[in-house]
Amino acid sequence: MTATIARRHRNLPDLNELQARLSALPGNRGNQFTENVWQFINQRGKRYTVDFDTVLALSEVYPDWVRERGIDPVSLSKQIWLSLAESTTVNSYTRRLKGLRLWMVALARRNLPRLTRENSRAVLTFMLTNNWRGGRPSPLKAVRSEMDMTFLMPLQALKDATSELGLDWISRDVTEAHVRRQFKVLIPELTDNDLTYQDWKKGQSFNLLTLDHGRYYVEHCLNFFEEHAPLACALSQTLQACATIATDLGVSQTSVRAHISRVLEGRPVTEIWPSRPALGQRMQTAVVDYFLEAHRKARFEHHVLKENVLEQVAEAFGLVPSPETVDRLRVIIWDWLRREDIEETQCLLGECQRPVLWHLFLQILDAMKQRCDQSGSFVPTVAFFKSFGLDGTVYEGGKKTKGGYSLPRQFIELVASAGLVGVVALTGWRASEFGFSYSDIQRNRNMDKLDQYAFPHRYQVDWYVYKTSGRVRQLREVTFSAVAIAERLGRMHGSDGDRPCLYGTFNRKIPSQSEETVLKAVSGLWPHYVQHYAGFELIDNWESWQNLAQVEASGDLLTMDQYREKERLLVSRSADEWSELSIDGNLREAHRRSREEWPRLAFFFQRSFGDKKDWVSQYRGGTLRADWRALLDTHLSDETRDWLSSLSDVECQSGETSKTIHSEMLGEALYPSPHAFRHMWAEAIYRRFDGDAGWMIRSQFKHISRTMWLAYIRDKDNRAGHQRVKIRVINSLVHNYIKSHGEGYAGQMNKLLRRLLRQTRVQSPEQQMELAEQLANIEVENIKANPWGYCLLMRRTRYRARCAEQGEPMRHNASPELCLGCVHNLMQTTNVEWMLFQIASHVEVLNNPAVPDIFKQPSLEMVRDVTRHVRTLNARHEALPELESVLTSYKLRTA
Repeated sequence: MTATIARRHRNLPDLNELQARLSALPGNRGNQFTENVWQFINQRGKRYTVDFDTVLALSEVYPDWVRERGIDPVSLSKQIWLSLAESTTVNSYTRRLKGLRLWMVALARRNLPRLTRENSRAVLTFMLTNNWRGGRPSPLKAVRSEMDMTFLMPLQALKDATSELGLDWISRDVTEAHVRRQFKVLIPELTDNDLTYQDWKKGQSFNLLTLDHGRYYVEHCLNFFEEHAPLACALSQTLQACATIATDLGVSQTSVRAHISRVLEGRPVTEIWPSRPALGQRMQTAVVDYFLEAHRKARFEHHVLKENVLEQVAEAFGLVPSPETVDRLRVIIWDWLRREDIEETQCLLGECQRPVLWHLFLQILDAMKQRCDQSGSFVPTVAFFKSFGLDGTVYEGGKKTKGGYSLPRQFIELVASAGLVGVVALTGWRASEFGFSYSDIQRNRNMDKLDQYAFPHRYQVDWYVYKTSGRVRQLREVTFSAVAIAERLGRMHGSDGDRPCLYGTFNRKIPSQSEETVLKAVSGLWPHYVQHYAGFELIDNWESWQNLAQVEASGDLLTMDQYREKERLLVSRSADEWSELSIDGNLREAHRRSREEWPRLAFFFQRSFGDKKDWVSQYRGGTLRADWRALLDTHLSDETRDWLSSLSDVECQSGETSKTIHSEMLGEALYPSPHAFRHMWAEAIYRRFDGDAGWMIRSQFKHISRTMWLAYIRDKDNRAGHQRVKIRVINSLVHNYIKSHGEGYAGQMNKLLRRLLRQTRVQSPEQQMELAEQLANIEVENIKANPWGYCLLMRRTRYRARCAEQGEPMRHNASPELCLGCVHNLMQTTNVEWMLFQIASHVEVLNNPAVPDIFKQPSLEMVRDVTRHVRTLNARHEALPELESVLTSYKLRTA
């Protein structure tokens, strides 16, 4: 369109006609076309404000585009909006303006005269991923929903409105079909293949769980699995032993199978088999004896592999209980308990830092087994199982029935789900790739000098990567931790031969199809996590202590209940410890969001049986449970409720309708998904030296090899999201730095960030996130993790990198000597111990009078840099006096 046509259009409007159309709109409250703020009220009495002053920013931000189009953005927006509003309801008025403004911004920011097939991809991407706030585009955390896009961009109505005004702003060949084809490509691309177009159409949303929040859930699952796996294994093995127990008793397997679960629930004989108490007593004794023996064995295996127990074993063997030695002993003992390969075990013991005698190995294990056997065992009770939220209730036809899945089996499945979450998190694989059997795991000697002492073996899974390799098997490395979990899961599920070891046979026709099982399992422990995660309970207790302290500070006396609560809290910590306790900011945020969002997720996780049967129809009819109705009223928009009112009874009962409503109600709530764990895995690799990232870095991920990482980033489906993961990691690091005000950080990058914070007013959490996003997306070009800190390569100072050659950073040459004094180095407290270990030889060089001074200079610079960083990170560190003494002595000798 030419500027002449635009000017001609500007002279065309008939103010009287436009005023008449505005006055005729439903909900109008005496609005004047010449004013920029209009008010409308819907039939329910809700007020809507349509504010055209928000369009003024177009002229300020994109003056060239406005000038070249020859338009008045406010006047034009009013006229287009009138046409759009005439074809919709009052509830959609504000969305129509929001969509119109976003569409105009999408054109203006690229200086596009019109929407064409060639540029539609860029325009649609912008509208899917942005809002307009504060006079500028604001990125969304997730892609906009299909329903929202329908409200924001009614293509045909927009075409008609612009054509009516003589504006050729949308090409004739940009059709609904063309836009639909673009969405089919864009949705998977923008969500890193987390959503398909069909999923998006059905209302599913992009999962937002990241390492900063998701690590707490995975930590909870792994801790839960480690604590309860022995009991779950024993229960499962007893249930699997029906035939053996029946043979020993001389009764039918059917009789044992009918009563064994009730025995394992700790029920009395009179309740189990009231008509035949003598036989019931014999059966109870046989089942309990079998269970106790299985539990003793499983409990010993669990006990002997604990960190603190392995440290004691190392000392008994005369070894220094270093992390590497503890890891090595765990592998040796674990292999011995499963294979009892004397020759291999003796070889591994002989290769320890100090050879371990065979008879001493057996003697220590036997003594530990005897001590473990002497500790009391127990048969679980109904109350024990119900403490985990299990109730044995099943539904048939929407009604509660008795029987079904027994409490022991529910407990086993809960523990198994926790273990499967651990394997999913430790591999970063797709949900379709976990159908392998234990026999598909191959073990080989570890030839990598870097970690072969701690981990004598490497493990590979010989299985299918369906999406990239089809029906061709691939060898993929996994960690020892993942293999250990897989072995125990296999025992829980009674897996043998070619059956999957990570889960029970969910799909009997094709057992290796793992998607549905994994999808169900990854969220299985979320309810327990929200209420019982140790970190959240710590916050609950700390808040309780703060409340009690406020009561006492006010001079009031504690009630009896408050006094008991104080006594309970003092059992775990002293008054000073409670008062001085510091809670990590990320943990606080995870606690707040998990608790606040739980009612929505509880509704989402609730199966559509019982009270929730036909819940959409019930909600529309006003008969849904009051608390659920209030929840939906709070989180559903007026537009969605109006849309729901327009549906037929059949449409209300469709799966797509319920998924659409679920999606909007969940919004940006955090919850686990298999794909979220893929992103968390990649984040964990980048942050493997970041103590803030928790369990994944401290323990589980120290066996991640370069081969595993390269295999991940070479996967073509991961390449698109690879840069996003980097940005997310940079964002997390910078955001954590801002939240902690730089406490616990050192390095030259620390100085730069401190100066930046002094110059920038950052007060609210939203401002903190905004600054972190700006740095991650604009200022920082790349990230690299090293044991001695992060390299946050800044675009403006990349030429100053100490590893640079002719102004180009060569980060593959990274070393402590180069990095510690580099402008891009950012260190944390967790890097201190590694640095001290690294400079031990440099300290010896400085203390050695036989070494010429000219050769001591590099060591001097290294020790000086490390000392400075340690002093910044921990001014009371026990190594500081020695380091400062070495530097002082050297200075006096060379003065």
